[in-house]
Amino acid sequence: MRNLVLACLLLLTFGAYAADRAVVRMPDTPDDMYSSSHALVIGVYDYSGGWPKLPGVRQDTDAVSMALSAQGFNVRRSVNPTASEIKTAVDDFISRYAGDRRARILIYFAGHGHTLNGMGYVVGKDAKDPSKDVEGFRKGALSIDFFAEKAKTMDSRHGLFVFDSCFSGTVFKTLRSIPDFKAEMLARPAKEFIASGTESQQVPDDSVFRKRFIDGMNGYADANGDGLVTGSELGQFIQTEVSGLSAGTQTPVYGKLSGNDGEFLFFRGKEQNTAVSHAPAASGEREQLLAVIRKSPGSVEANSALKRLREIDDTLKNQPPVTAPERKDRVTTVTSTVVYKRNDTDYPYVVIAPVTAYVGGHRITAAFSVEAANSSAYRNLMNRKEMLRSVMGHKIEDAGINRSDSMADVRQKVKDAAAKAMDFACPACGRYAPVLKGLMIK
Repeated sequence: MRNLVLACLLLLTFGAYAADRAVVRMPDTPDDMYSSSHALVIGVYDYSGGWPKLPGVRQDTDAVSMALSAQGFNVRRSVNPTASEIKTAVDDFISRYAGDRRARILIYFAGHGHTLNGMGYVVGKDAKDPSKDVEGFRKGALSIDFFAEKAKTMDSRHGLFVFDSCFSGTVFKTLRSIPDFKAEMLARPAKEFIASGTESQQVPDDSVFRKRFIDGMNGYADANGDGLVTGSELGQFIQTEVSGLSAGTQTPVYGKLSGNDGEFLFFRGKEQNTAVSHAPAASGEREQLLAVIRKSPGSVEANSALKRLREIDDTLKNQPPVTAPERKDRVTTVTSTVVYKRNDTDYPYVVIAPVTAYVGGHRITAAFSVEAANSSAYRNLMNRKEMLRSVMGHKIEDAGINRSDSMADVRQKVKDAAAKAMDFACPACGRYAPVLKGLMIK
């Protein structure tokens, strides 16, 4: 009888151990971690209570919805809701989907934010101007505490609340560093919050935050290269990128509810790397690919050819990544305007670097030199360097650069974008158009 009891205990112990091992295994796909993924995207742009309209929010909500759908989320949307309608949408969404402990829950809000007496609010469509009607504002807005309380009621283990708005809130106590992500953290609760700025800042209608959120979620925020993007990695990536692109005028914040030390997860698509079956090599294809690489090393075409070459040549599959050879028209040492030094940093020349833009899944980093038209223009350029750096980045992103463009075409579009940025941010400051001194594409 004792032996039977001991055997049962051993079986139960081994079963519990195996279950623990299953829980802490690093996931390869969303299905390994989550039973389902759901997102509620809220956008308010047609304000009627005295707040400025935000036409850019319509594009933001479209882009975020598409990006989340591509990540496997079931996306629901609420467009131009009042505060009461936001509350109803959130209540219904959480009631419908957040009862499943293994569901992944995300809520994204784009619109005006405001801080009143130290409390942050998201502003509904019909909210009044608080400088004229405080009570009307309170009735038309929802406090950040509303969302924090909703997060606490969720049965779902992992939730992420993202606000493309500026306000304050104790939940946004910024994490000072990205915690080391370990498999043991998978079973821990994670209710995480990200906002695009603090109470004293304003978010531009052309949202830099939205672009960095999508880039980060899709892999740019993967700081340790493990194929997973954690909520903390995403928050720090957005904070660093947006602060730099806005010259410090917009500083995103992020944090977690107390007692939530797990991590919300996005997946870069590691599962696709192991499941894809590539087409077999065509006759003479290897030689053609090599010819493309030799003709224009480092170009978009060469990178695509190299990727295909790795698919069809077994001898290259386990080799480390190949970096494109350095070209004379590329500078890889630009890291900031402080450490990037040249001989032409004195009057009448001003260096604008690094200028960063994200285009088609690639990160473009450029450096420019501008010759001031006169001493007054030189002072204006020096005062507006950071603003110029930010505007140049935006103009490059909107320059229509395509994957099929040759390197010469990319350089021309980058230079044209920089000239437009000069005309916008510091007209008549330069004697000539900005000179492209370095360009790096990763």
